[in-house]
Amino acid sequence: MLPALILLLLPAVAVFTGLILLNSIFATYILFYGMVCVIVPLLDRIVIHRQTLREFLRYIGFVNIRKSLLPGLLIGGVFLAAIYLFFMIFSRQLIDTSAMTTALNRWNLDSGNLFVFLFMMIVGNSILEEIYWRGYIFSRLRKVTGPGNTVILTALFYTSYHLITTVTLFSLVQGLLLSSAIFLVGVFWAYLRIKYESIIPAVISHLLADLGLMLIYLKYLAV
Repeated sequence: MLPALILLLLPAVAVFTGLILLNSIFATYILFYGMVCVIVPLLDRIVIHRQTLREFLRYIGFVNIRKSLLPGLLIGGVFLAAIYLFFMIFSRQLIDTSAMTTALNRWNLDSGNLFVFLFMMIVGNSILEEIYWRGYIFSRLRKVTGPGNTVILTALFYTSYHLITTVTLFSLVQGLLLSSAIFLVGVFWAYLRIKYESIIPAVISHLLADLGLMLIYLKYLAV
């Protein structure tokens, strides 16, 4: 299968191609969510390594579900509230409605496809990103580099393509600051993966964090 470095870089390449080169959020869905987050792990683990679907789900961390649900919900609730309050408090400093709307329209996002966008950003994004980073890549790297290096590497490359979107939607300085926060969150989600030996807390808290972001989007940017 592909070398680890290529697997770490693929998401940033997919997002850059979809959003910057093709100016299409739907191309990004296909390239990033479809090809990178779904097809690559399935080809590697099920086609090449001949895992069953149950073995694959265990490999990426869909285990210990009962004991992982409550921590995920509690942490996610904190994330949701913190994100919403943060952007509410600093909306004047962070949210340039005109510039952001222009960028989103350039990516072919408008009211006609709002439901698809919200579903992908809340449900699809949280599940598929966690499957790739704290699931597939985490399990693959952990055997080679150990847990500490795996936490840093997954968080760093997880942040890489968020830097593209934050710098585009915000200013350079704001994008760098927000990406630093995203890196810390990536470290925390990898820590949860280790602590609970499960991907569930990261998936649930990620979903609720994305819900907080989309509530801000609906309040300030939805047309």
